[in-house]
Amino acid sequence: MGYQNIGQTGGMNIAGQNSKGALKVARHLLVYDYDWWVLGAKAKMIQQHHPFLDICSLAELKGSVAEKGASAINSSYDVIAALGLGIAQNLSFIGIRVDSSQIGSYNYLAKNHQAYREWSDHFKANHDFFRRTMKAARYGAISPKLAYEVKKRLPHKTVSFIRPFVDTERFCPSPTKPADNKGKIVIGWVGNDKRKVKNYHTLYKALVRAFANDPNVVFIEATRSATVPLEKMPSFYNKLDLLLITSSNEGGPAPAMEAYASGVPVLSTNVGYVKTVAGPKCRSLVIDSLALQDFANKIRELQADKDYLIELKQEARAQMVAHFTVEKTIGDWLEVLFAIKPKPSKGEST
Repeated sequence: MGYQNIGQTGGMNIAGQNSKGALKVARHLLVYDYDWWVLGAKAKMIQQHHPFLDICSLAELKGSVAEKGASAINSSYDVIAALGLGIAQNLSFIGIRVDSSQIGSYNYLAKNHQAYREWSDHFKANHDFFRRTMKAARYGAISPKLAYEVKKRLPHKTVSFIRPFVDTERFCPSPTKPADNKGKIVIGWVGNDKRKVKNYHTLYKALVRAFANDPNVVFIEATRSATVPLEKMPSFYNKLDLLLITSSNEGGPAPAMEAYASGVPVLSTNVGYVKTVAGPKCRSLVIDSLALQDFANKIRELQADKDYLIELKQEARAQMVAHFTVEKTIGDWLEVLFAIKPKPSKGEST
């Protein structure tokens, strides 16, 4: 499927020239946080499907502002998009226009984001942030719940659920991975163990202690304290039979889709897009609870029924390949962030 830009075109790249010295037209700009982090990788994947897109980190853009001035950059692009509200806020601080933004978490939006349980608690909006910062015309939230809460407070703006994607070629089951980990069930946890909202200490570590005397349950983790480099994360997921998500709220979380793509089911609180992207069987592992016993019971059920665990693994991978590759979801991103609509198919009225 092709795409057409429904906005204006034109504009000059702020770098001025390409590698051959020729002037390069760049219509749109996408700003992310760090090259080495998830959003940098996401920006590169989006760029592969948008021929007139420049991407840069926030630090790079700040350098360009210092050198050329904000007005030169603003006038060079028809659309400037941010891959997060924190990035959008920083752009506004340095005088850069923000036309659209991804919304990836509750961090800036909810006053109670540290303890807010998505499935049961009242969303306490940070009205000051909405008023001062949410100036863009279009927003793409990566979960339906997040989109609902934002649209409720910005009824006159375009706020959409923007379907997430995962690199199913990078994250995939290893052909040498055994179907059974020698009778053991290997359970993983991925994320920032320093953030209270992740419930690393209160739930995940409590589960580790609860199964301490069971030699057939093994826990491994990739955290800020026990870092696994990004390039080694596919291998990490391939060690797992199950991933745990223990957060009170999430925008995504990205590890859920990375695990699913790797053929690893996810036992998760009902946060972010987990239930939205999960297949019918895998949804049975998404629970409205932070109770230790509820998580422990699910783990024991999977221990007792290895055939069902294998079915979950197969469904997890198939669901990502069928519905959540970048090729299948890129239209959402191009339309929400850059006002690019799919071109009508032949024989379809315009």
